[in-house]
Amino acid sequence: MDKRKLAKFISATMNAPLIALLTFTPLILSQKPSNSFLLVLITAAFGAILPLSSTYYLVRKGIIPDIYASDRSTRTEPFLWAMASYLLGVTALLYVEAPFVVTALMACYFVNAIIMLFITLRWKISIHAVGVMGPVTALVFELGAKMVPFILLIIPVAWARVELKAHNKKQVAAGAILSTILTWFQMLLYVNILLPMI
Repeated sequence: MDKRKLAKFISATMNAPLIALLTFTPLILSQKPSNSFLLVLITAAFGAILPLSSTYYLVRKGIIPDIYASDRSTRTEPFLWAMASYLLGVTALLYVEAPFVVTALMACYFVNAIIMLFITLRWKISIHAVGVMGPVTALVFELGAKMVPFILLIIPVAWARVELKAHNKKQVAAGAILSTILTWFQMLLYVNILLPMI
């Protein structure tokens, strides 16, 4: 497998919706809720399936050029679809009284998407980097140091996005750093202050 094919494979398998699916499930199971299966279904639907399905729909309609919305000017609509899905996910999780940390992560996806949309209007920040480091940060926040090695996932993702010339190093670094900071402070805010008040 040559470098370009490997980079495409990494980009495809390490996309934000798939990472979301792989993050919410262990987070839910760690909380041992009685409705864990329902919570997995809700987070899979609103955190992964609907955002990914809307992206494929927009590709088929010719609204965006590919599933990564490589053209920065076409990224607004995929963001809006994803934000709507995440907001519905937060609403559903609140309704079924999900553990705070699960609802908090879905809220992070929603708020981070809003911030990334505004950045994307002027600059092409790496959503792949955001999609890796945001969820990993949430895992470290809740499950501790044993999750720290997963931070290394950013290395192949960063390499792949630069290798494919989808982003430069600054765009990947910005996505990774900003999503880490945003997610950590949001998790603190939601889990310890906002959600207990609801």
